[in-house]
Amino acid sequence: MDRQTYQKIYGSLHNFGDVFRLSEEYSKPAGMLATILNQKIVKMTRFKHRRIYFREKELFMRWKQGRSILELAEYTFFPPTLMASLILKNCDFSRKSINWLFKHLDCIENRRLRKEVRKALDADYFFSPRAHEMQCKKGEMGEEIIRKWLDDREIPYCTEAEIRAKGDGKTPDFVLSTPICIEDRMVSWIESKALFGDDFEHKHYSKKQFREYANIFGEGMVVYWYGFLEDLSSEDEGYLIKDYSFFEGYQEQTDELFNYLVYW
Repeated sequence: MDRQTYQKIYGSLHNFGDVFRLSEEYSKPAGMLATILNQKIVKMTRFKHRRIYFREKELFMRWKQGRSILELAEYTFFPPTLMASLILKNCDFSRKSINWLFKHLDCIENRRLRKEVRKALDADYFFSPRAHEMQCKKGEMGEEIIRKWLDDREIPYCTEAEIRAKGDGKTPDFVLSTPICIEDRMVSWIESKALFGDDFEHKHYSKKQFREYANIFGEGMVVYWYGFLEDLSSEDEGYLIKDYSFFEGYQEQTDELFNYLVYW
């Protein structure tokens, strides 16, 4: 995606209600815009997190006075799941027990608290346990398409899990037994990312993973399933950048991936 279009879309995405309208306006897949929105919300929450927790006593007092968790989330523009976590923390629940209770809501003894936490998790498309599970599932679906693509071409490889089982350290999702030629580059590894490759995500993973993979395994390929900014720099980094369009023969699988997180 060209940067100008991305900036217009990014600036217009505020909630899931914007996804389908902008998808039609810019002729972009809804799943792509849902992913961009998710990354935007996560990024904004990182910057806001400390300010909200600085006010936790005030917010907890408002809750005790009758404001619901969802109302406090809307009041502070803070994700409902994280607001629920803040309230539970001030009810003297530990972080470990909060994570457990989010998956076992019926174990929350206080009726009001149980009802409000349930509503908060149901309303949260980005930070709830269900949202996290769906994000993990998207990652698995992307890896499965690459696995099928390699198998159909009888290209031998080792997966990340297989390499880690041998005791090796940091590794990409697929390490090819023999390099393959893609666009005049001899690709030895493939990393799958169920993300949109924007500046923030790319810089983070390039520093954390991609450059190290290139140093260890040689040239590789990064797949940003939901697209990427067309001017992202990678030529001197030791890897190609591709998206869903590279896997033309797997339309059914990529359609399933794109639609997976759009419908709650």
